Amino acid sequence: MQINIKQDWTVGRLVRLQRKQILRVNHEYQRGLRWTQVQKCMFIDSIFRGYSIPAFYFHLKETSDEDITNTFYDVVDGQQRIDAIYSYCEGAFSLLDPSSETGFKFPNFAKDSVCPWGGKRFDDLTEDLKKSLKSQNIVVYEIVTNDENPIRDLFIRLQGGTPLTPQDKRDSWPGNFTEFVLRIGGKKEVDKWPGLPLFRENITGNESRRRQLTAQSFMLFWTMKKEKKFCDIQSANIDEFYHSHIGFDVRSDEARRFETICQKLYSVLSGKPKITGHYLIHLVLLIDSLLDEYAAGWENQLASKLNEFEARRRKATEANRNRRTSEYEKYYTEYGQWTQTRSDSGTTIRRRHAFFVQEMLMLLSPKKLDSQRAFTELQRSTVFFRDLEVCQWCRMNGHSERVSWEEAEIHHVIPHSEGGPTNLDNAVLVHRKCHPKSAADVKKFCDWRKEEDRKVSIPGAHDS
Repeated sequence: MQINIKQDWTVGRLVRLQRKQILRVNHEYQRGLRWTQVQKCMFIDSIFRGYSIPAFYFHLKETSDEDITNTFYDVVDGQQRIDAIYSYCEGAFSLLDPSSETGFKFPNFAKDSVCPWGGKRFDDLTEDLKKSLKSQNIVVYEIVTNDENPIRDLFIRLQGGTPLTPQDKRDSWPGNFTEFVLRIGGKKEVDKWPGLPLFRENITGNESRRRQLTAQSFMLFWTMKKEKKFCDIQSANIDEFYHSHIGFDVRSDEARRFETICQKLYSVLSGKPKITGHYLIHLVLLIDSLLDEYAAGWENQLASKLNEFEARRRKATEANRNRRTSEYEKYYTEYGQWTQTRSDSGTTIRRRHAFFVQEMLMLLSPKKLDSQRAFTELQRSTVFFRDLEVCQWCRMNGHSERVSWEEAEIHHVIPHSEGGPTNLDNAVLVHRKCHPKSAADVKKFCDWRKEEDRKVSIPGAHDS
């Protein structure tokens, strides 16, 4: 087998050969076209930005019939890239526009840089841009052999290695947030990124998975701080967060606070069994509030109470699997099953977190720094998400009205003046304007709530 390295090929030559059907796909071993429109757009955008194009591997072949000889190339590696280049030059799609607020989110540096090709089809480009694209050099490995076996072996070697995970790809992206995740989550092959002990010693999963958890945990922490909401943390959402935080300030209050929480969590879990990712996500948010609103002492119990929570979850899951009733049923219906179904959606995380905080506060019984009747910020946010951001006074009156965080108040079902405790069981979400004030309204709401709780405790009470 002979391999010739061609360094004088250009994008324009690829287009010409594709148009003449000299570049062919051997469907005996090649997969079909898989790239999405966004992937094609981003690849062309990368060419315009001068990013390096991976080498192409072509198998030079000849066929003869009497006095006619036909020469062509089988594409061994590069099918998706060739299709993206050719279809764009044929006018099949327009590129993404970094300045647009819709669709794909570009990093800030891309938004701020000059992008004369943004949003344009090939025919809309200036002549200079067309020439720049088509004159871009590429490297081609031209393989000459009459034996198909080495070609198939090469294809397997090129395609069959351990594929990069989405997080492995993010680790190579530019920007400060990439650096932050690598420093916190760790990468053992790089001395400057040992990772925090929490991620090295206390979290299950491989390194790539732990770095992804670092990113997901921080995303939730960030959006709760900035927007008071739970965000989706699926792969595409992580990508978008990386892109939009290229200029992330690693010395920001949020970055330092997140690292402090991780160090506190490590001190609590050191020497204890490893925890899974969903617990890390909820513990980061829980500890953020415990550090500010509750007296020291909860740290000594957190690991054992988390273990108790997990034991209850396992019992509830087993009971559900065997179709048995369990006193811990909600540990499955409100938490366990949501670690398996749509576990990375903001709505699911919100539901899990409300239950997790409610139970952990009950198990820990931490002492509030402010012993007055006011609910802590942690209690307020837990009730806010537990009640699905719906005013309970409006609900009592037969209509569902959403409550924004700015207008949210927490009402004692049994008044504090009558001995009602300032805890989650005695708390409901209401609009500021709906907060019961008169004795008659307070009693009316208390009676309604007791009846609602009674219905929940009676099987089938809501079926009529």
